[in-house]
Amino acid sequence: MQTIRRLFIAAAFTVFLPIRPQNAFGSRNAAHQRNAYPAAIQKANTGSLAGAVSAHAPSCSPSSSVRTTSAQNDITLYTEKLPRIPHLSSRDDVFKQYGADVEENYKRSAAGKIKHAQFYAYTPTADDTLFIIAAACSIPYETIATVNGIANIGDIAEGKTIILPTDAGLFVPETPESSIEILIEKKYFQVMENLTKEWYSINGRRFYFLHGERFGSTERAYFLDADFKMPLDASWLSSAYGMRMSPLSGEMRFHRGIDLAAPEGSPVYSCKSGSVIRCTKDDPIYGNYVVLKHDKGMTSIYAHLSDVFVREGDIVIGRERIGLVGKTGAATGAHLHFEIRVNGVSTDPRGLLPDYGGRQGR
Repeated sequence: MQTIRRLFIAAAFTVFLPIRPQNAFGSRNAAHQRNAYPAAIQKANTGSLAGAVSAHAPSCSPSSSVRTTSAQNDITLYTEKLPRIPHLSSRDDVFKQYGADVEENYKRSAAGKIKHAQFYAYTPTADDTLFIIAAACSIPYETIATVNGIANIGDIAEGKTIILPTDAGLFVPETPESSIEILIEKKYFQVMENLTKEWYSINGRRFYFLHGERFGSTERAYFLDADFKMPLDASWLSSAYGMRMSPLSGEMRFHRGIDLAAPEGSPVYSCKSGSVIRCTKDDPIYGNYVVLKHDKGMTSIYAHLSDVFVREGDIVIGRERIGLVGKTGAATGAHLHFEIRVNGVSTDPRGLLPDYGGRQGR
């Protein structure tokens, strides 16, 4: 009798066991899912909500929590293969799904649970700015900037499709290219060395993701510095860009920069955020001079300095003091020779600076 009672209880318990929901991989077993998912996320998406790429599992699969466990198994993303958000509007179904995924990750973060990093694509319009997009998505602007390689606040372009993650944090490149990426990589180098990395291969570049990280005050000041600034507090334009009679030889020559006259010892500032790629002393023409590298192939040159305050490899923000006005090299008096070059070709700085002194040069 006791044996019959045990069999009855066991049968009843089996009947009432909860049925495990099916996941996005159908009836395949969990071990097969772990092997198949890293390859699956590299396939082209059709634009459906189920195609949202996740570091753990698709958003349509609440029961699945798949991760790539091998350091060699990058999660590979291509912008054109991600689900596309047509409009940042609550009336748009894809954007509503994106918003739900973002909200779910914030809830998981608050509960200390593993978050599902998913990715969508969006093409900015003429009215969009990085701040507008970030506010609409409820994702920090630095998350959107770092995953897309956006160099500064003014670098977002109408018509150029960007990636929108659903998890907040910073994407740190394995090989930094822009000045802001160099700054971030230097800051998190030790973190990169000591942590198990979650690697993403995004449009051919490799990043690791730091959940919940934000720009510090230095990175924020650097990133928000998009406009050119005057390299001197007060000056007058003593010689303009273009053909002129050389004050040294008396011959007509092309002047590849502008000369800004100022008292010797006046502070010289960086015109924009950048990295110091050259500090040279006692050049026969430029004397003591500094070259800064900016984004989009742009460099700026500061020549005839009496003193230099930066070293090669330094990162500077706009209006940071880099030297003093002097008359070193081939100079007839104290002034700053200032150049801007784009991909190695000189351009007139007056088209970029907000103000270049009161009078036109000769």
